[in-house]
Amino acid sequence: MPGAANNWVMGNIMMYKLLKKAQPAPSGEYIRQVLEYAKSRGGAMGPSTIFNTAKKEIFNAARYPWAYFWAGATYDIEDEVKVSGGDSGVDLIMGKLDNAQRTIKDYMGDSIWAAYATAVTTYGAETVPFYGIADMMNATGSFGGIAYTDLGTFTRTEASAYIWAPFYDATAYTISFSTLQLLSRSTRVGDDNNKETIDLIVTTATLKDVFENTLQAQQRFQDPELAKAGFDTVNFRSNCPVVVDDKVSSGDVYGFNTKKLFLRPHEKFNFTPPVWKEPTNQYIKTCQILWTGAFATSERRAHGKLDTVS
Repeated sequence: MPGAANNWVMGNIMMYKLLKKAQPAPSGEYIRQVLEYAKSRGGAMGPSTIFNTAKKEIFNAARYPWAYFWAGATYDIEDEVKVSGGDSGVDLIMGKLDNAQRTIKDYMGDSIWAAYATAVTTYGAETVPFYGIADMMNATGSFGGIAYTDLGTFTRTEASAYIWAPFYDATAYTISFSTLQLLSRSTRVGDDNNKETIDLIVTTATLKDVFENTLQAQQRFQDPELAKAGFDTVNFRSNCPVVVDDKVSSGDVYGFNTKKLFLRPHEKFNFTPPVWKEPTNQYIKTCQILWTGAFATSERRAHGKLDTVS
């Protein structure tokens, strides 16, 4: 509503980034993401080599369940009596709808940072929230219906690591350029000609400020797109901003490869337009905004978390 001072919304960079590139999905029991996780049989050969023709599994599919969210707006006879007519009535209705739009995104933002079990405890046993970032970053937990050990191992920074597990390190680091380099190198994926690294680091305001203070003045650059959208940033690299998200817990630093991270809304329930309804037994008008979809990744090892950072 014009003139109304917002006293509850906090920053949520993850919802901003994910909604900006959301990819609608059709109906189905799950949202499926096919994963190629192994090489075919082969190798060096000689004139008498006998080929191993046994079938080898190289594909799997992550299955992400639908999550459901809503926010509503209602006005009654008292609202109509007090603000009916002129611009004030329109302002009240539009203000309630604007609030509902912010509200549903904020609930989604809370859930996307939380573990599924935690969100169910918060919202109620009948609800179906996201399997969120906390689930994805649980280095010994399943995600997308795949156990972290199911896809085998690979070599990460000269050590064996599970393919379907994020990078996780609970060492008590001090935030610095070298600490963020560790996070970046430990989440690097791709072949030798096309290495991909994290392009978004998310942390608390305190840790972002500490990191910024370690940089010389000429090194302090902001991401212009995120700065324009109102987010507090400083660049780790030219293509990797360090951004504050108020949903992040103290001491946590997350690294994301946003090319491997998706929000998949259902094509018919992607912030549904409000339809006002009037019950027959009460003088009110009410509507709901609905959203259904899933939080997904195509490469879990491309993301990482540093815990206990100061």
